This record gives sequence, C-alpha cells and structure tokens, in this order.
Amino acid sequence: MSMAVRSTGRGGGSARRALVALLGVALVATTVASPAHAGEERAAAPAAVPSPPQVEVQIHSRLQNLLTPALSAAADTQVRALVRNIVARQFDGDTNALWSTVIQEAEESYIVDPYASDWLALKDAVAQFHNIDGYRFDPQVYIPNFDEGIVPASTVTMAVAPADQNATSTTGYRLDQSGNVETISSPIDETYVETNEVWVLSVNERIDTGEAAHIADSPAPGKVKKGSQAVKGIDAGDADATKIGPMSVCNPTGLRNNQGEEYLQRWRVPNKNSFGGLFEGKREMRLVVVTSTGVVIKNYLFPKVKRKHIDQWQNSNVFITTWDRAVWGEAMGYQWYELDGGKTTSSTISVPIQGGGTISTTVTSQERDDDGGSTAVLFSESTYREYDTGPVRFNMCSQGGDGGTGNDNFACGAIASASSTFSGYSPSRTTDCNRDTRLGGSYSWANALGTWPPSNPEWVQADFGVNRTIRRVVVYTSAGYPIRDFDVQVWNGVTYVTVASVTGNTQLAVTVNFTARTTRIVRILGRSGPNHQQTYVRVNELEAYAI
Repeated sequence: MSMAVRSTGRGGGSARRALVALLGVALVATTVASPAHAGEERAAAPAAVPSPPQVEVQIHSRLQNLLTPALSAAADTQVRALVRNIVARQFDGDTNALWSTVIQEAEESYIVDPYASDWLALKDAVAQFHNIDGYRFDPQVYIPNFDEGIVPASTVTMAVAPADQNATSTTGYRLDQSGNVETISSPIDETYVETNEVWVLSVNERIDTGEAAHIADSPAPGKVKKGSQAVKGIDAGDADATKIGPMSVCNPTGLRNNQGEEYLQRWRVPNKNSFGGLFEGKREMRLVVVTSTGVVIKNYLFPKVKRKHIDQWQNSNVFITTWDRAVWGEAMGYQWYELDGGKTTSSTISVPIQGGGTISTTVTSQERDDDGGSTAVLFSESTYREYDTGPVRFNMCSQGGDGGTGNDNFACGAIASASSTFSGYSPSRTTDCNRDTRLGGSYSWANALGTWPPSNPEWVQADFGVNRTIRRVVVYTSAGYPIRDFDVQVWNGVTYVTVASVTGNTQLAVTVNFTARTTRIVRILGRSGPNHQQTYVRVNELEAYAI
C-alpha cells in the first residue's frame, strides 16, 4: 500500500524522520584497529546502537501500512465517536480499542459501508497482523491520558508506536482537507500528549496467563513435591495498583519467624523509561517467586500502572506464602517481568543467593516481555531492607509465625467456630481483634439456649490456619456476666488436649500461661458462667501469644 506524506513542518526533515522511524535501525560506522596501528592512540569508535528485534520491525512496518486507512476511517464522525466509546470502556485496564472490535461494532451499527474501498483497506491492513512470525497480534488504538480529561479533537492526530521501545518521541500524522496524509510540526512526546488527544497505533499486549487465570493462594507447606511446579498460570491482581492504600503491619522487629506470613509490601520502578516510552501504554508487571528448591510458589500479575506513576511506590500487600523453612528453605528468588505479549517461550532463570548458591527453575514468558531483573530474599534478612533488581525496587513484610515478637496475637483474624451459638452472638466476635467487654451480641459469643453448662460444657475456638507455638492466652469476657470456669485446650492433630484450667474467675480479662505448645487451633471450653447465670458462657475476645 502506498502512502502520500506531506510535511507541514519547517524544512523536509519530517519525512526523513518518518522513514528512519519506519526502518527502526541505525547505520553506525565502526573502525577496527589493524595490527600495524595497535600501539597508536586512536579515537574510540562510537558504540553500536542495537537494532530493534526483527518482530518489532515487522510490527512497525505493518502499523505504518495501517496508518492511512485508519486515518480515513477516523475522518468519519460516527467512527470517531465509536472508537472513543470503546477506549473509555478500558476493556483490559488501559485506554485502548482493538481495531477488530471497532470494525465489528461499526458494521453491526450500520454506520459504515462494509464494501467501501477505504473500509476494505482498513480490514485488509488489520488482517496483516494475523500472522507475524507465527503469532497473531491485535492492532489497536491507544489514547494516552484519555481517562484524565483529554479533550477530543475534531481532526484526529495519529502516531505509530516506534519499533524502538525506548523512543521518547515520534511523528504525528493527520489528514489534510484533500484527504492526504500530512505530518504535523510538533513532535509527539510526553508533553504533547498531556494536553492533546493522540491516537497511537500499536499492538495489544495480549497476556498469556497459562492454565489458570487466578490462583487464590500459594500452596500450603508440605503439599508440593520437591522440584514440582506449584503454581501454573498467573494470579491476577484485582485492584488499581496506583491507588495508595495502607501497607501491611510487619513484625515490629523486622525479623522473620518460621511459618510467618510473607508479603510483598510495595514496589516501584525508579526509572520510568526502564520498560519503554510513553507509546507502550500502561505497564503490566509480573512477579515470579521461586523457593530454594526450585518450586514456583507465586506467579503474580499486578494491576496496570501508568508509566508516569510507576516511579512512585505501589502499595500492593501481595501475600506470597507462609514461609516454612523446612519446606521452602532459607532463600527465595524474585524474578520480575514487564509484559508486552508475543509468542510463548520458556527459559531458565538463575538467581544468585548472597553468600553462595543459586536458585534456578524454568519459567514461561512471552517473547516481547522485558526482563525486570531478579534478586534473592533471605529468611535471615531484615524486612526493613529495600531490595533492588536494577529496574525494580521492592520491600517485603513478615507477620506472625512461630516464636513471634511477643506482640503478635495469632488469634486476631483467625477462623472462629463454636459448639453452639445464641442468636446474634457470633463466634467471630472472639477473633475480631476487639477487646471490648461490654455485654451483648455486638461484642461477644455465647452458647445457645438449652445447651446447659456446667453439665454439658460449650466451646469456642480459633483456627490460625497454620501451626503456631503459643505459651499464653488472654480471655476477655462480658461485664456483669464473666465466664467463671473454663479450660484452655489445643489441637494436637488427633484430639483436643487441656493445657490449663481456670476456676472461680470474676475478672473481665484473664491471662493464662502454660508450657509452650505448637498447634493450629486453640479452644476455650466453657464449663460454667457466673453464679447468677451458670448456663451461659460468654467470650468477648480470645488472644494467643508466643510469649
């Protein structure tokens, strides 16, 4: 397809710049010293500028072919309105519209003549992306900052995403009054797109999420055979990563405890240009976490982030795993990617461990993805440390676990259940992290009518989800109706074992100490309520501590 280009800028440089952009390569002269001149001082040859990968050159060439029919289609008022409507939907989280969607909806709406030569030229140009080096790409319109109130223009300005992903500017095109393509005088750069609507022709970064689109959690320790691939597919984040939210509450000492919950607290990309320029759209970061045994335990796709925000901290609070040292080892490898799509490939990653050793495994990615670097996280390191892969920086956080800090209430947020429940007095009140001792169903659990302690004891329990080593529980009960007699029991994997007993209590907060026990469940077995109402036992809050 031929394309007439006329420059509206000063001089004839714009057309030449467009030609250079189309080629996407640089010719660099280099000089090599011969043996006869080896001892002479010579001016250093300029460093060679790497050419874009061949697939990027092919994509860019076909985007250039798409330019004229796309501009012709955008000259129609109804087509422009349709494209902007599709862009506003942000079907994949970005301000873009697939040309295949535009074509389908325009024809369904009867706003175009499907047999018009210009429209057929558009469809033909789009079809040229169906097989580029064996992969089907989806061409699209991407409108930077469309979601920030950019005013639509009556005449569309288009740009073609450069083959060089690091380009900071490119040429803009419009149709003149005669329907010919002309270049505009202003370069399309970050400043220009902040205040002007620009339709960028690019390909959609279609992400291959593998066999499972969402993984709710990492596998429990001990459930994965050594050397197996624990997580297939990608755990996709479902929140706006640019939204600043509260960060995880870490162990205050910055130390990890065995079987503590490990979180990726926050991350950022200090250099906004690390993964391409403004024509790439929002950034899609992926994290792969590998144990020292080579097991992938997290494969996480973060919500999209605008390039201009990615150098700011993104508070993610992503749960990684419960770090059981006996299963996962003393180190984990963190490998980052920025996703750009393309054919699926497999590669071996090797993450060096500080002090010696390497974490290795095979990871599936896509050929256009950018390597975000990797680093190892050691169990022995402080969670206050900031990790740096080169392009990406991040912080970790650890909560709870065996040993604890003395301040970790393992029962806070635990799963609560009971032998019976009086209407409105939910067992969840006992693990809601609220020590309020007021009387009533808004503050406490109580057993059901007709269960009759003390002859038939009633219980409420907290399930931590993982084993914890505890030495102390604190029981909060109801004002005016304190629980009088009760046992503290723990689950040993077979049955419940009584580790301490309390009789004749009249206090609203009772601390019970006992020999250290490792358990997943702690239970309060209520034997009697107060003397004036022995048949009801009330627990407002149950706390469990390591020390």
